[in-house]
Amino acid sequence: MFGWLRRGEKQTAPPPMKLELTPAARSQLSAVLGRQSAPAALRIFVRNPGDSPPQFDMSLEPADAVRHGDTVVDLDGLRVLVDAESRQAVDGATVDFRDDPLQPGFLIEPPRIEVPGRFDTASPLTAQVESVLEHHVNPSIAAHGGHAHLVGVKDDVVFVALGGGCQGCSMASVTLTQGIEQILKQAIPRIRAVVDATDHALGQNPFYTADKGGESPFHQPAKA
Repeated sequence: MFGWLRRGEKQTAPPPMKLELTPAARSQLSAVLGRQSAPAALRIFVRNPGDSPPQFDMSLEPADAVRHGDTVVDLDGLRVLVDAESRQAVDGATVDFRDDPLQPGFLIEPPRIEVPGRFDTASPLTAQVESVLEHHVNPSIAAHGGHAHLVGVKDDVVFVALGGGCQGCSMASVTLTQGIEQILKQAIPRIRAVVDATDHALGQNPFYTADKGGESPFHQPAKA
Protein backbone atom coordinates (compact mmCIF):
# COMPACT_ATOMS: atom_id res chain seq x y z
CA MET A 1 0.00 0.00 0.00
CA PHE A 2 1.26 3.46 -0.93
CA GLY A 3 4.18 1.81 -2.69
CA TRP A 4 4.94 5.02 -4.53
CA LEU A 5 6.10 6.60 -1.26
CA ARG A 6 9.66 5.98 -0.21
CA ARG A 7 10.22 4.59 3.25
CA GLY A 8 10.20 7.39 5.79
CA GLU A 9 8.89 9.90 3.26
CA LYS A 10 5.83 11.87 4.31
CA GLN A 11 3.07 13.23 2.13
CA THR A 12 3.19 16.99 1.76
CA ALA A 13 0.19 18.61 3.41
CA PRO A 14 -1.57 21.34 1.42
CA PRO A 15 -0.94 24.89 2.63
CA PRO A 16 -3.46 26.29 5.12
CA MET A 17 -6.62 27.60 3.52
CA LYS A 18 -7.17 31.35 3.58
CA LEU A 19 -10.70 32.53 4.26
CA GLU A 20 -11.86 35.93 5.42
CA LEU A 21 -15.03 36.99 7.23
CA THR A 22 -16.02 40.64 7.23
CA PRO A 23 -17.22 42.04 10.58
CA ALA A 24 -20.80 42.11 9.26
CA ALA A 25 -20.65 38.45 8.20
CA ARG A 26 -19.08 37.39 11.48
CA SER A 27 -21.79 39.18 13.46
CA GLN A 28 -24.62 37.59 11.47
CA LEU A 29 -23.09 34.11 11.57
CA SER A 30 -22.51 34.34 15.32
CA ALA A 31 -26.18 35.22 15.78
CA VAL A 32 -27.34 32.35 13.55
CA LEU A 33 -25.06 29.79 15.19
CA GLY A 34 -26.08 31.01 18.63
CA ARG A 35 -29.69 30.05 17.90
CA GLN A 36 -28.81 26.43 17.10
CA SER A 37 -29.71 23.76 19.65
CA ALA A 38 -26.43 21.90 19.08
CA PRO A 39 -22.92 22.92 17.98
CA ALA A 40 -22.93 23.68 14.27
CA ALA A 41 -20.41 24.36 11.52
CA LEU A 42 -20.63 26.45 8.38
CA ARG A 43 -20.09 24.55 5.14
CA ILE A 44 -19.00 26.61 2.13
CA PHE A 45 -19.11 24.90 -1.24
CA VAL A 46 -19.23 25.52 -4.97
CA ARG A 47 -22.26 24.35 -6.93
CA ASN A 48 -20.35 24.27 -10.24
CA PRO A 49 -16.85 22.92 -9.47
CA GLY A 50 -14.36 23.72 -12.22
CA ASP A 51 -16.56 26.30 -13.96
CA SER A 52 -16.10 30.06 -14.03
CA PRO A 53 -17.37 32.08 -12.33
CA PRO A 54 -17.82 29.83 -9.28
CA GLN A 55 -21.32 29.71 -7.80
CA PHE A 56 -20.81 29.71 -4.05
CA ASP A 57 -23.29 28.45 -1.50
CA MET A 58 -23.39 27.89 2.26
CA SER A 59 -25.20 25.61 4.68
CA LEU A 60 -25.23 24.81 8.39
CA GLU A 61 -24.25 21.30 9.45
CA PRO A 62 -23.49 19.56 12.75
CA ALA A 63 -20.04 20.56 13.93
CA ASP A 64 -18.80 16.97 13.68
CA ALA A 65 -20.16 16.36 10.14
CA VAL A 66 -16.70 16.23 8.58
CA ARG A 67 -16.62 14.30 5.30
CA HIS A 68 -13.71 12.50 3.70
CA GLY A 69 -11.48 15.07 1.99
CA ASP A 70 -12.92 18.05 3.86
CA THR A 71 -10.73 20.95 4.88
CA VAL A 72 -11.59 22.24 8.34
CA VAL A 73 -10.91 25.93 9.00
CA ASP A 74 -11.14 27.45 12.48
CA LEU A 75 -11.89 31.18 12.31
CA ASP A 76 -11.68 32.33 15.93
CA GLY A 77 -14.05 29.64 17.14
CA LEU A 78 -16.19 29.45 14.00
CA ARG A 79 -15.79 26.07 12.32
CA VAL A 80 -15.88 26.12 8.51
CA LEU A 81 -15.97 22.98 6.34
CA VAL A 82 -14.91 22.94 2.68
CA ASP A 83 -15.03 19.86 0.46
CA ALA A 84 -12.11 18.86 -1.74
CA GLU A 85 -13.79 19.86 -5.03
CA SER A 86 -14.56 23.35 -3.72
CA ARG A 87 -11.26 24.03 -1.97
CA GLN A 88 -9.45 25.71 -4.86
CA ALA A 89 -12.30 28.15 -5.56
CA VAL A 90 -12.98 28.90 -1.89
CA ASP A 91 -9.33 29.38 -0.88
CA GLY A 92 -8.77 33.12 -0.47
CA ALA A 93 -12.47 34.03 -0.69
CA THR A 94 -14.22 36.62 1.47
CA VAL A 95 -17.59 36.08 3.15
CA ASP A 96 -19.60 39.27 3.58
CA PHE A 97 -23.10 40.18 4.72
CA ARG A 98 -24.92 43.04 3.04
CA ASP A 99 -27.82 44.72 4.79
CA ASP A 100 -29.20 45.88 1.46
CA PRO A 101 -32.99 46.38 1.23
CA LEU A 102 -33.01 45.08 -2.36
CA GLN A 103 -30.49 42.24 -2.07
CA PRO A 104 -29.86 41.41 1.59
CA GLY A 105 -27.91 38.37 2.67
CA PHE A 106 -24.53 36.71 2.61
CA LEU A 107 -22.20 37.19 -0.32
CA ILE A 108 -19.05 35.21 -1.04
CA GLU A 109 -16.48 37.08 -3.10
CA PRO A 110 -13.89 34.92 -4.88
CA PRO A 111 -10.21 35.64 -4.28
CA ARG A 112 -9.07 38.67 -6.21
CA ILE A 113 -6.61 37.91 -8.98
CA GLU A 114 -3.63 40.24 -9.05
CA VAL A 115 -3.42 42.35 -12.19
CA PRO A 116 -0.20 41.53 -14.08
CA GLY A 117 2.29 44.30 -14.67
CA ARG A 118 2.70 43.48 -18.36
CA PHE A 119 0.37 42.33 -21.12
CA ASP A 120 0.85 41.24 -24.72
CA THR A 121 -0.89 44.17 -26.38
CA ALA A 122 -0.05 42.93 -29.89
CA SER A 123 -1.79 39.54 -29.63
CA PRO A 124 -4.78 38.80 -31.90
CA LEU A 125 -6.81 37.89 -28.80
CA THR A 126 -6.39 41.41 -27.44
CA ALA A 127 -7.82 42.88 -30.64
CA GLN A 128 -10.74 40.43 -30.54
CA VAL A 129 -11.62 41.34 -26.96
CA GLU A 130 -11.43 45.07 -27.69
CA SER A 131 -13.80 44.61 -30.63
CA VAL A 132 -16.36 42.69 -28.55
CA LEU A 133 -16.22 45.29 -25.78
CA GLU A 134 -16.70 48.13 -28.26
CA HIS A 135 -19.51 46.62 -30.33
CA HIS A 136 -21.41 44.37 -27.90
CA VAL A 137 -20.66 45.29 -24.28
CA ASN A 138 -20.40 49.07 -24.16
CA PRO A 139 -23.63 49.75 -26.07
CA SER A 140 -25.47 47.75 -23.37
CA ILE A 141 -23.98 49.48 -20.34
CA ALA A 142 -24.00 52.95 -21.92
CA ALA A 143 -27.67 53.28 -20.92
CA HIS A 144 -26.48 53.36 -17.30
CA GLY A 145 -23.72 55.82 -18.07
CA GLY A 146 -21.11 53.08 -17.85
CA HIS A 147 -18.33 51.78 -20.04
CA ALA A 148 -15.73 49.01 -19.96
CA HIS A 149 -12.23 49.13 -21.35
CA LEU A 150 -9.64 46.42 -21.69
CA VAL A 151 -6.72 46.53 -19.28
CA GLY A 152 -5.05 43.51 -20.86
CA VAL A 153 -5.11 39.78 -21.55
CA LYS A 154 -2.83 37.26 -19.85
CA ASP A 155 -2.98 33.46 -20.28
CA ASP A 156 -6.50 33.71 -21.75
CA VAL A 157 -7.71 35.69 -18.71
CA VAL A 158 -9.23 39.08 -19.56
CA PHE A 159 -8.77 42.04 -17.22
CA VAL A 160 -11.28 44.85 -17.65
CA ALA A 161 -11.86 48.16 -15.88
CA LEU A 162 -15.31 49.69 -15.52
CA GLY A 163 -15.93 53.41 -15.65
CA GLY A 164 -18.74 55.93 -15.43
CA GLY A 165 -21.87 54.62 -13.72
CA CYS A 166 -20.34 51.14 -13.38
CA GLN A 167 -17.39 52.30 -11.26
CA GLY A 168 -18.35 51.92 -7.62
CA CYS A 169 -21.77 50.48 -8.53
CA SER A 170 -23.05 47.84 -6.10
CA MET A 171 -24.24 45.76 -9.05
CA ALA A 172 -20.86 45.79 -10.82
CA SER A 173 -20.21 42.13 -10.00
CA VAL A 174 -23.53 41.17 -11.63
CA THR A 175 -22.72 43.27 -14.68
CA LEU A 176 -19.34 41.55 -14.94
CA THR A 177 -20.34 37.91 -14.36
CA GLN A 178 -23.80 37.83 -15.94
CA GLY A 179 -23.13 40.26 -18.76
CA ILE A 180 -19.58 41.08 -19.79
CA GLU A 181 -18.07 37.66 -19.05
CA GLN A 182 -20.89 35.76 -20.76
CA ILE A 183 -20.73 37.95 -23.89
CA LEU A 184 -16.95 37.62 -24.16
CA LYS A 185 -16.94 33.85 -23.62
CA GLN A 186 -19.70 33.34 -26.16
CA ALA A 187 -17.82 35.38 -28.75
CA ILE A 188 -14.36 34.01 -27.85
CA PRO A 189 -14.65 30.51 -26.29
CA ARG A 190 -10.93 30.29 -25.43
CA ILE A 191 -11.33 32.95 -22.70
CA ARG A 192 -10.98 31.27 -19.30
CA ALA A 193 -12.12 34.09 -17.02
CA VAL A 194 -12.87 37.81 -16.89
CA VAL A 195 -11.46 39.77 -13.94
CA ASP A 196 -12.64 43.14 -12.68
CA ALA A 197 -9.55 45.35 -12.37
CA THR A 198 -11.56 48.45 -11.43
CA ASP A 199 -10.74 50.61 -8.43
CA HIS A 200 -14.36 50.97 -7.33
CA ALA A 201 -13.43 53.18 -4.38
CA LEU A 202 -12.78 56.00 -6.88
CA GLY A 203 -16.26 55.85 -8.43
CA GLN A 204 -17.78 59.35 -8.59
CA ASN A 205 -21.34 58.62 -9.72
CA PRO A 206 -22.25 54.93 -9.44
CA PHE A 207 -25.53 54.01 -11.12
CA TYR A 208 -26.70 51.80 -8.25
CA THR A 209 -26.28 52.24 -4.51
CA ALA A 210 -28.39 50.88 -1.69
CA ASP A 211 -29.92 54.29 -0.97
CA LYS A 212 -31.08 55.15 -4.49
CA GLY A 213 -31.85 51.77 -6.06
CA GLY A 214 -31.14 50.57 -9.58
CA GLU A 215 -30.05 47.35 -11.22
CA SER A 216 -27.48 45.90 -13.57
CA PRO A 217 -28.06 46.56 -17.29
CA PHE A 218 -27.83 42.78 -17.73
CA HIS A 219 -30.44 42.03 -15.04
CA GLN A 220 -32.97 39.45 -16.20
CA PRO A 221 -36.42 40.03 -14.66
CA ALA A 222 -38.14 36.98 -13.25
CA LYS A 223 -40.72 35.39 -15.53
CA ALA A 224 -44.32 35.47 -14.36
